[in-house]
This record gives sequence, structure tokens and C-alpha cells, in this order.
Amino acid sequence: MSGWFSKKNDPPPEPPAPPPGDDQAHFGETTQTSYITGDRDLDTHRVRLLIDSLATVTSESQLAPAALLALMVDRAIESVGAERGLLFSRSETGRPVLVVARTLQRGAGAKEGQDVAPKGLSFSSECVLRVLEGGDGEYRSGNDSADFDPSQSMIQLDIRSLICVPLDMQAEGRGVLYVDARASERPFARADLRYFQAFANMLEIVWRQRQAVAERLSAERMKRDLELAREIQAGLLPDESVSTGGYRICGRVVPAEEAGGDYYDYYPTQGGRVAVAVGDVSGHGAGPALIMAGARAYMRSACRNESSPGAVLEQLNGHLVVDTDDDKFMSMFLGVLDLALHGFRWSNAGHPAPIVLRADGSHQELKRTGMALGVADEGGFDEGEAVAIQPGDAIVLFSDGIVELRAGGDEQYGTERLIESLRRVAGQPAEDLLEAVFTDAFAWAGSEHPAQDDLTVAVLRRDP
Repeated sequence: MSGWFSKKNDPPPEPPAPPPGDDQAHFGETTQTSYITGDRDLDTHRVRLLIDSLATVTSESQLAPAALLALMVDRAIESVGAERGLLFSRSETGRPVLVVARTLQRGAGAKEGQDVAPKGLSFSSECVLRVLEGGDGEYRSGNDSADFDPSQSMIQLDIRSLICVPLDMQAEGRGVLYVDARASERPFARADLRYFQAFANMLEIVWRQRQAVAERLSAERMKRDLELAREIQAGLLPDESVSTGGYRICGRVVPAEEAGGDYYDYYPTQGGRVAVAVGDVSGHGAGPALIMAGARAYMRSACRNESSPGAVLEQLNGHLVVDTDDDKFMSMFLGVLDLALHGFRWSNAGHPAPIVLRADGSHQELKRTGMALGVADEGGFDEGEAVAIQPGDAIVLFSDGIVELRAGGDEQYGTERLIESLRRVAGQPAEDLLEAVFTDAFAWAGSEHPAQDDLTVAVLRRDP
């Protein structure tokens, strides 16, 4: 055997000394894998430090991102005996953006660094910019000799040594890890640059692992959230179609991959009336579903004592403004049918206009009479002109998912196509009208273009 194992008891050969002139500025010399300094004790210490830092940072990988990045910079400072460490990301315009600034006093045995106030912070900006723009890692080092030509920022800060290397932060893009020191007892050398790049590569691996774990946990949480949303949404919907007082009412929700806040409902109220509602809360997941569940319960209660749809929506709006976040709002259409007089009172709070489809194929739209619910605590929710329902007439309520369905590209199914599909089946039973809408919309969109939002349709039809 030869080399390191030529004789069992022979000590390993002395590592080579650093090449002469190694205390000057160097760029792009990170391709060699060796980072032997020539100092056996220092080499041993650095290998142990690399392993210890990997174990420490990995064990703390569940920290919040800011805390984990601060810990990574602390370990980077310690790895080469620097005093300050800075981490930069890249802005959309290509300029460096300071993410973390830490300091760690050398020789104090300190393990935890401290934040550095970013205001007035100076560093070798030209080094950072070169590396950020795609350059290799580089270092600057020297003493008081005439051939050491530091940058202006180094002179201002009395910086004696610095190292600056690229850092691939994956989703966050290219970054730069930078350390410097004012003390001059041991200026950085080429081997320090190689070691520091190896250390930065280790930090990249830890960050990628953390990102992968975070993405997996986020996906699992989203899956649970969507499952809960679907359960809530399913519990809000009527169990079956109903026939009451010479009318037939039916509906259907086809959920998208991401459950939204769609719902429809119909229920008896006081005085021989039936309420019909369709609504949509902004957003996806359990949050919107819970808001809709609360709105449904409130409307069912309010309609027992209030026959005006506009008054019910105004009361509901007051509750939503107080109880929901500013970015949450709800469109809602509420109609109340008098079974004896066949009059249909209604109010539309920012919802797509339902279609009144006459038995002869003519139609009218019940357009918005007020803004969406939860937007502002002022503003009325007027009623539209009451509609007289004749035998064979129907009212078709739907969510925006139907009219915004796409067949690839930007073109939407749209209200005109919806109306035309209904005109072709005017006068037919409620279930046939319902089926016609979905059949035509799906045929137009094609199976290769799944819906991005829930598709909701409800039909109220007077028997001939």
C-alpha cells in the first residue's frame, strides 16, 4: 500500500505550506476541494467545527426562518474567526438586499451573536455586488504593506480581512454570505476562502432541507384544511331537492380542487314563504367555509322574523364588518317567494345576477342592488323590483365559478352562453334546467380544463 497507509505506524506527512503571497486579494479560486491551512491544530478544529455546526444548525432547522438564518450567520462567523457576518439576497433590480447582520466577538468564546443595526452599516459593497451578479467567491486580506490595496469601504471601517461567497437559497434565489474582521493577527488566506465556501455549501443543504420539510408540512396542512372546508361546505347544503306549494327547488355544487366559499340554500320562513339564497365568500379553505356557515345560520334565523331580503342582508352585513378580517367579503343573493301570491322579492349584494327564465324562453336578470357584504358598515341593501312567477317560469341562481369557467386561455364561459343554454330548455323541469347548465358548461370547457373555483347552480321553478 502507498500514500497515507504505506506504513502502519508512520505519521502522516506534513501538509503543504500556503503558497507565498497568499495575503493579497484573490478572486474565483474556489474550485479546489482542499482547504488545508498548513496548521494541523487549525485544520482539526475546523473539521470538528464544520461537523458541530452542521449538527447544531440541523437540530434547529425548525426555527422560524429569521432565527435560523441568524444562527447560520453566527456559525459562519465562528467558522473562520471573523467578527461580523452579513447575509444578502438579490432584489428584482439586481441590487443586494440585507437580510441578516450579526456580530460575534473573537476570542471571547461566545457562541451566540448579536444583531447589528442596519442603519449606517458599511461593508465592501463592490465585493458583494460582484458575487451577487454571478461571480465566484473572493477574499481580501493584507497588512500594512504598500502592495495591499483595500477598497474605500475597507479603509473607512479599518477592515483587515473579508470573505464573500455565493449562497443558493433556492426559492429565495441567489444570495451572498459575507464575513469580515478588523483584527490583523491572522489575515484570511486562500484556504480560508475554500473552507468558507465549503461551510456555505453545508448551510445551503440545511436550508434546502428546511424548505423541503416546510413545503411538505404546508402541503399537509393545506390538505387537512381543504378536507375540513369540504366537510363544512357539504354540511351547509340542502340534503335533497324539494317540492312545495306548486314549486320545485333543486341545486348542485361541483367543488373545485381547492374548496371555496360557495353555498346555496332554501328553507321555509314565516307566513307561507320560502327563502332561496346563493353566496360566495372570498378565498379558499376552512376560513371562508366557517364564515359561510355563520352567515347561513344568521340568515335562517333572521328570515323567521323579517320578510324583507334587503333588511336581512343589511343586518348580516353589520355582523360581518365587525366579525371578519378586512380582506374577507361575501357576495350574496337572497330571494323570498310568496307561495300564495307567486311574488318573488329579492336583494342582490354584489353577486352574479340570477336569470329569470320564462316558459317561452324570454328572460331577465336580477342585477346587483348593493355592494358585497363585509366591505363597509354603511350603504343600503335595496330590494329589486319584485318578480311575478308564472306557471313554467324558473329562476336560476349561480356562482361566478360557472360564468368564469375557462377552456384554456383567457376566454370565459360567460353569461351569454349560460343564458343561451337555458333558453334551449325553457319550460322544462327544474332538474333538466340544472343538468343543462352543467352539461353545456363542461362540454364547452372540456375535461382537460378543470374548474379553478366551485361551480354552484340552484333552480326554483313553478309547476306548469
